[in-house]
Amino acid sequence: MQASSQASNWNRKALLCSFETSRTQVALPAMVLLLDIALFSAGTAVVLLPDGLLLKLLGTLVVTVAIVRLFLVGHDACHGSFFSSSRLNAICGRIAFLPSMTAYSLWEMGHNTAHHGFNNLKGRDQVWAPYSKAEFDALPGYRRALERVYRSGLGWGAYYLYEMWWKKLFFASKKEVGSSRRKYKLDSVLVTVFVAAWAGVVTYAAAATGQSVALLLTLAVIVPFLLWNGVIGFVVFLHHTNPGIAWFLNRQEWQRSRAYLTSTACVRFPWGMDRLLHNIMEHNAHHLNPGIPMFTLREAQQLLRDKFPDLCDYRITRRTYMDVVQRCKLYDFANHQWLDFDGKVTARVTLANAAA
Repeated sequence: MQASSQASNWNRKALLCSFETSRTQVALPAMVLLLDIALFSAGTAVVLLPDGLLLKLLGTLVVTVAIVRLFLVGHDACHGSFFSSSRLNAICGRIAFLPSMTAYSLWEMGHNTAHHGFNNLKGRDQVWAPYSKAEFDALPGYRRALERVYRSGLGWGAYYLYEMWWKKLFFASKKEVGSSRRKYKLDSVLVTVFVAAWAGVVTYAAAATGQSVALLLTLAVIVPFLLWNGVIGFVVFLHHTNPGIAWFLNRQEWQRSRAYLTSTACVRFPWGMDRLLHNIMEHNAHHLNPGIPMFTLREAQQLLRDKFPDLCDYRITRRTYMDVVQRCKLYDFANHQWLDFDGKVTARVTLANAAA
């Protein structure tokens, strides 16, 4: 994959600024937030009803969808792109993050600073960063096995749950995030209080209706949370992993290639399911300008698609997904090649030199 050298003529801060105008709206963002909260509440109510298991499972699915959508509202708010008011973004972002059990300030530090500031630069961006063959071989046996699970094509939930949420997004240690701040602990406490209240409501409803507490907690809280981890792990994997997408060790090389534009992917799902994800799959435009709100991301991505037709932008099918999974195991940073776990070259990446 090679991005056009026209990128050198673009001012990153000014680029696509016209798409930021909807941040001044209050009614539309508020309506979206309230709708997703209502979806979460309705799904939970369906699970709690003393009806059949199939209906409860439907409720579990609705709760999961609501958690995903609420998280993406929080994601926009954390970027300051949901409302024009920073105070509203901070308050509503924290509320929206609660069902996914995400501490707002920890996400802000890891995502806004580390990921958006240095996406696909290993050592700074830690999300789905591939190992080199030498690094992989030096891992203890259990960790090599874990990496194989993570990159098996079905391990996204295990990856996000352990490597991201547990280590970095909930009472994260200084070792994991590089610092220890009061706001990190306060936001983690806020999440804990919400989860306790959530579980308390479910437990009370079970007792009041003569249902199994364990079953309702499993279907209303535990399973949706685990499914949420699977969805977000899958989405983030697709955003920055592809046989045509480069990863970097050298910062100067990373800067020349403008990885914020060239090392991201726009992935389209069947039946327009990507629209359920508040347009977060329009990821080239999002990384180019995180200030663009979800409401105008599709238009911004279309502008990029017209101007840079060689960006990584594709429709996912079983074949295209398995191609990514099978070829993107390890990475040769010196020669920019994807490898399998045995070290065999599976794809050669052509670097984009945006300054050419």
